Amino acid sequence: MPYMRSISIVIGIGTGSRYEEKDYQGISHLIEHMLFKGTKKRGNTLEISRMVEGMGGAINASTSEENTFLYVKVPFEVFEPAFDVLADIMLNSLMRDEDLQREKVVIIEEIRKSKDTPEELVGLLLDKLMWKNHPLGRGILGDEKSVKAISREKLMTHIETYYRPNNMVISVAGKVKEEKVISKAKKYFGEIESNPIRKYLPFKEVQQAHRINIKSKKTNQAHVCFGFPAISRVHPDRYALDLLDIILGSGLSSRLFQEIREKRSLAYDVHSYIQYFGDTGSFNIYAGVDSTRVKESIKVILSELKKLRENDVSCAELTKAKEMYKGALSLNMESTLNHAFWLGSRLLLHGKAFTEREIVEKVEKVEIKDIMEAAQKIFTEKRVNLSIIGPYKERDYNELDNLIKGF
Repeated sequence: MPYMRSISIVIGIGTGSRYEEKDYQGISHLIEHMLFKGTKKRGNTLEISRMVEGMGGAINASTSEENTFLYVKVPFEVFEPAFDVLADIMLNSLMRDEDLQREKVVIIEEIRKSKDTPEELVGLLLDKLMWKNHPLGRGILGDEKSVKAISREKLMTHIETYYRPNNMVISVAGKVKEEKVISKAKKYFGEIESNPIRKYLPFKEVQQAHRINIKSKKTNQAHVCFGFPAISRVHPDRYALDLLDIILGSGLSSRLFQEIREKRSLAYDVHSYIQYFGDTGSFNIYAGVDSTRVKESIKVILSELKKLRENDVSCAELTKAKEMYKGALSLNMESTLNHAFWLGSRLLLHGKAFTEREIVEKVEKVEIKDIMEAAQKIFTEKRVNLSIIGPYKERDYNELDNLIKGF
């Protein structure tokens, strides 16, 4: 991207929370934190951050179910020292035991914060409801018991197992020559040996009946989250599902926003979102509603899903959804960091870095019947998972159960 003034470097590793043993859940996220605690060259977090920020850039990391990312975004003139910092923390982190003990305390506070944040907690409860005892049903952060149980030895074993060249992608976008990137990658990573990578546990359960989970909590607002088991990221119907998501719950013109917020004033925040994994996925809906109007809100959401399942999407809706998809993709690509993430994550998770044009072509091929078929397969009574946080009693379960029956 020679017209840009920045460069973004993203290093992705093919490991995350679904690769973890139950007793050590949260180890991938803990490693992500520990990578910033110091190397021989830069002794602590302050020295690492000061180096990057002193160049006018930013450095950070993230962990998800299936991957871990480290990244920097800097002015293009300082590509080489920025790459050096990122490679240094990837390859030479000291992983000192004293840092580990301190960081466990920090992460436990992060876990407690998520439990005190109803919008986050309701999503965690939904995942547990849908994925049961599978790693996908456990939080990325782990829990207090599992985090406390992680030793330095366990940490190093996880790194030795997954932080390997055959499980890693380096993605760079911005004002930089390809030859320079390859030269730096070879210099820092060229001598590391590849190892066989242990696969994650596949998810195979087929849901046979709807499920409800209510957590009684004194809140001013009720937090409602629907989840429907769906398809994997490599499924041929994924672009039809993406457009269905836009029509139903993305943007101010979406059906849920218009029906629930604009027409009925039931919620401030209502939206849908999709989780894609290598072998499965889910279609989710979140709404934060007046706690006295939960049943009404659930009725309206189920009614909108039923309409999608039984009545054709209009040509205008399909056209608008396609334009929103293409527009968001195009605007996203204006950022070097987003571009590096987009290409890197696709290479890491798909084995191929699709071009923007390839994606647009797939989206343009989606027809109304494809969206209808996706809705009919996914939005069924036996696939409903519903988690709620709010001031509720046990008796509320039966009333909600009756609302879903016959959907």
